[in-house]
Amino acid sequence: MITLTDQQVFAWLSAFLLPFFRVLGMMTSAPIFSNRSYPTRARVALAAAVAVLVAPFAGAPETALLGTAAGIGAVAQEVAVGITIGFVARLLFTGFEMAGELIGLQMGLSFAGFFDPQAGTANPVGLTINSVSTLTFVAINGPLALLATVIESFQWLPAGSSAAAFLSERSPLQLGAETFALALSLALPFMGMLLFVNMAMGVVSRVAPQLNLFGVGFPVTILVGLVMLSVGLPMIEAPLMAHFERLLAHLSR
Repeated sequence: MITLTDQQVFAWLSAFLLPFFRVLGMMTSAPIFSNRSYPTRARVALAAAVAVLVAPFAGAPETALLGTAAGIGAVAQEVAVGITIGFVARLLFTGFEMAGELIGLQMGLSFAGFFDPQAGTANPVGLTINSVSTLTFVAINGPLALLATVIESFQWLPAGSSAAAFLSERSPLQLGAETFALALSLALPFMGMLLFVNMAMGVVSRVAPQLNLFGVGFPVTILVGLVMLSVGLPMIEAPLMAHFERLLAHLSR
C-alpha cells in the first residue's frame, strides 16, 4: 500500500504552484493574454497546463513551502517575476500607443476623443496603431515567444530562488527611457512633416489673410497625416520585430 505524508503532498504542490504563479503573473500583465476578451478561465487553464509541463525541471525546492512564511514569500516573488516579464512586454505597445497619440495630436484628431465615449481621451490614430501593432505581434508569434521566455526563465532563475537581482536589473527609468525613445523614433517623421505643413499654412495665411486658416488647415493636416499613415503602417513590422528581440534579450540572461 502506498502511503503519502503531508510533507510529500505539500512538496508536490509547491513544485506545481510556484511555476503556476509565475506563468499566471506573466499572463496578468502581458499583452494579448491580459486582454479583457481573453477569458479568465482559459488563462488559468493555460497557466496550469504550462506549470504541469515545467514542474519537473522548474527547480522548485524539495521541501514543503506552502503554509509557511517562506512559502508565502516565494509565491509573492514568483508573481512579481511573472508580472515583471509581462510588464516589460507591455511597454513595447506603450511606445506605439504614445507614438500614435503624438501623431494624432499633430494631425488635429485629438478632438475626436471628446465624441467617442468608448475610447475616452485616446485619438483614432493611437487606437489604429495600437491595433496594427497588436495584430503584428500575434502574426510574429509574440505570445508563444513570451511563453517560451517564461519557460526558459526557470533555467537561470529556478522557482523559489531569490529573484532580487532579476527585479533590480529591470530599472523602471531605463525601461521608460527606451519606451519614450521608441515612441519618438516612430512619431518624429510624422511630426516633422506635419510641422512643415503647419508652417506652410502659416505663410499662406500671412500672404492671404482673408483665407480661413481653421477651415483649410485642419483638412490639409489630416489629409497629409492619413497619406503618411497609409505609407508608414505597412512598415511597422520592422521596428516591432527589432524592439521585441531586444525585449526578449533583456528578459533573458
